This record gives sequence, structure tokens and C-alpha cells, in this order.
Amino acid sequence: MLISAAELAAHVTDPNWTVFDCRFRLTDPNWGKAAYDEGHIPGAHYLDLERDLSGAPQAHGGRHPLPDMERLAKRVGECGAGRDSVIVVYDGGEGMAARAWWLLRHIGAQDVRMLDGGWSAWTTAGLPVVADPPQDKPVTFTPCITLGDTVDVDEVRDMVQSGSALLVDARQPARYRGEIEPMDKVAGHIPGAVNRPWEEGIGSDGKWLPASVLRNRFHDLATAGKPIVVYCGSGVTACSTLFAMELAGIRGVRLYPGSWSDWISYAQNPVAVGDGDEEAKA
Repeated sequence: MLISAAELAAHVTDPNWTVFDCRFRLTDPNWGKAAYDEGHIPGAHYLDLERDLSGAPQAHGGRHPLPDMERLAKRVGECGAGRDSVIVVYDGGEGMAARAWWLLRHIGAQDVRMLDGGWSAWTTAGLPVVADPPQDKPVTFTPCITLGDTVDVDEVRDMVQSGSALLVDARQPARYRGEIEPMDKVAGHIPGAVNRPWEEGIGSDGKWLPASVLRNRFHDLATAGKPIVVYCGSGVTACSTLFAMELAGIRGVRLYPGSWSDWISYAQNPVAVGDGDEEAKA
């Protein structure tokens, strides 16, 4: 699941390897592509969160609904990646690469890895950087959609009412508690959800924490005996908490793609504030 900068450097010219730069800032949607144009890992193609990794927002479904999977598969194939390719994704620490990691696996990619430490790890190591985009070598990526790895708003409503699953909110604590809300119209969290901010899965060096540390971090969730569903503001950085759980050996975690921005689009859905739900309950 993880690959070091040195390991990736040994394979950037391998024809069966495809690299995707996923840098993106929610507060500045043009920044990622501009950063890519200025310099990127040799051979890397750019995947834009809003053009490639999301669909068009509607009245419901959240700010970054899942993209059309056939269109995504076509885009990935145009960049030379097939389902049996080794695919490496990276970002600049914004939590976007995990969205690509999740989506690529969702459409059937067999081997998707994340560059540990992202763009910073590559440049800190003094590895080559180029400005020119790579030449496309299209292949056919025939999607094979994974079933059962997402939940919709109706399922989440049932979970809230029955307590049949653990809802995990991956946003920053202040957003979870409803103290601030920079992106959405309503502050707070889904009732019953616990808070596991995605950034806390990453160390000060920008690399993912060791699996043993992550296992301790998620021990209460893993041992609660309930299915786990992760959400964030719009289903993007939730994928980073989901990725950290997989590093910790927790499998079968599902994503609520619409997340908080979908939940609050329905007037009848309740919201919670404060820390009252912070401990996982069996």
C-alpha cells in the first residue's frame, strides 16, 4: 500500500507502472494543476479532484460526489494504466491521494500504492523533477466496480437510529464539535459519530505512522464489534482515515461518499455538536 520515494524512483520508467499527481487545495482549486505544471515526478499524470475524481454536485450527494466510473476508467486508461498496472498516487499533504487510491481500487485496479511522504519526500530526497507532461500511451481499463464498499444517506439514517454501525468523522476536531465550519452551511457532526481526524494518521515528517501506532489509535473501533463507516466533509479526506485503518489491518471499512455535506442537505437529518459522542461504544 505504501511505497518510498527511493523505491518509486527505481520504477518511474517501468512501462507497467503509472504515477498520478493528485495535488489539490479545496480553498484554491487551480493550485494543484499549477503546481504540477511547475514540476512533478517524471512520468506522472495529473488527476484533478473536481474534474477527474468527482462528479458534478447536485442538490444532494455532497460537494464532491463520486465520478462516473466509466469516465474515470477511460481517463486512467488514457494515461496508460490498466487494471493490472502498478499505480502510484501522491499529493502534497492535502489528503487528496487517498481519494484516488480508494477510487482506483473501487473500479478494479489491482495494485495501487501511495507514495509515503508524498511530493515532499520526493523533493527532499533530491530526486528528479520535470515540468513537461508525459506522452500518453493509452490502454483499455475495463472497470470492475467493487460492491458494498459505500453507504448512502438512507443507510446512515438507519445506522444512527439503530446504533448498528460505528460512524467515524475524519474532519478536524473543531469542525466535528461544530465550533467552526469553513466549507458547509451547517456545523456539527452526524449523531453518534466518533472523531478520528485524518491528519492524525500522519507524522510530523509527512509520512504515515507505523502500523502498530495506528492499530493502537483505532483499537477501540476495531474491537467494538460493529461495521465501520467513515465520512468527512465531502467524502475526500475520509479516504485518508480509511487508508490509515487499512494500514492498521482493519478491513471492510465503508465510505459514506456524500459525507457531512450530503447529510445536511436533508432538512430532516439531525445534527450533533460538542464532544458527547467521542468514545466508541460496543
